[in-house]
Amino acid sequence: MIKLSVIVPVYNVELYLRDCLDSLINQTFKDIEIICVDDCSTDNSYSILEEYAKLDSRIKVIRNDSNRGNGYTRNVGIKSSTGKYIGFVDSDDYVSKDYFENLYNTAKKYDSDIISTLNIKLYYDNKNIRNSPYIFRYKEYETQWCLNYIENYSSSNAIAPYSVNKIYKKHFLIENKIEFINTHSCYAEDTNFTIKYMAYKPKLSFNNRSIYYYRQRENSVSNIVTVKSVLGVIDNMLDVLNYYEDNFPNFVDNIYYKLWIPVLNFYQNTSESNKEDLYSDVLNFAKRIKVRNRHINNLSSYDNYAYSIYLSLISSSNYNDYLYRSHSANNLNLISSKVNYLNSYFKFFAINNSTDYFTIIIFGIRIIIKKNKHF
Repeated sequence: MIKLSVIVPVYNVELYLRDCLDSLINQTFKDIEIICVDDCSTDNSYSILEEYAKLDSRIKVIRNDSNRGNGYTRNVGIKSSTGKYIGFVDSDDYVSKDYFENLYNTAKKYDSDIISTLNIKLYYDNKNIRNSPYIFRYKEYETQWCLNYIENYSSSNAIAPYSVNKIYKKHFLIENKIEFINTHSCYAEDTNFTIKYMAYKPKLSFNNRSIYYYRQRENSVSNIVTVKSVLGVIDNMLDVLNYYEDNFPNFVDNIYYKLWIPVLNFYQNTSESNKEDLYSDVLNFAKRIKVRNRHINNLSSYDNYAYSIYLSLISSSNYNDYLYRSHSANNLNLISSKVNYLNSYFKFFAINNSTDYFTIIIFGIRIIIKKNKHF
């Protein structure tokens, strides 16, 4: 049995595909098969795949009968794979030379179901533009399962809502019938996949020595937020909600906030005219979920913002009312974050009650009152 199958969905990436394939065929880990599934590209991507398949026998090329979308294409790769473990790499990205060796060795060490790296570098035109948004340590370790790890930027155990920064034990996916949502909508399908497999309590481990290079493209689907994009995200998150309600009702309360974040991100990044058109759809989605303060991982400024926008939506009577409420909430959050920032350096108000003294701090002025024995 092949130790690892690498699945590469391909669609119109002729400018970047060679970088991706070169990083795979030059891996220090050699016992792999590279399954490239072309989703009916209209550029020279398929020709490049055929060229590389002649150079390296580990490359297998499959072509869909019609353009079916990313989720369907990845599922084709899973069904065609023969490896004990499965990894995904997007065809416009690439990975470090020891990427799969590190992850596979960690998988064997801990007998993990899912092995992640949080060392994700974002780049544009081969220039690094941002390091990983996640907190991570440069070593390998295992961790206990927890749904709150999903997209928790403040945790070194964060489960990023991507399929590409991990490898998976194939048996775990097959046994639990976990696959990508089989629609043409490719908006947040990775998040859909991530939240579903986390319901099955996988054994989790990390090796952050592996580096995944995630390319930012101006014309990529993820950077063009249309009405269709937002509706696609809503559909994919509703699919997860229905999945949990049907199969894991005891966990539903833990995923509301996880479902809200991708919808909010897409909605906030579309045009103002689109926001008004989509208001009813986003409002209806917000009313389907029940986000509470206790669902939030931490009290970061973004979490407070996301929660305040949710409250503004479900309490609004129309779009203009929502705008007023959300702008007011946003201003309060900005003031609060600035006060918290300043207060970490300069105390505005505090009271300390010790055995012998009352200490009152008002606008940085410290007043100390000594207690007498009758106080």
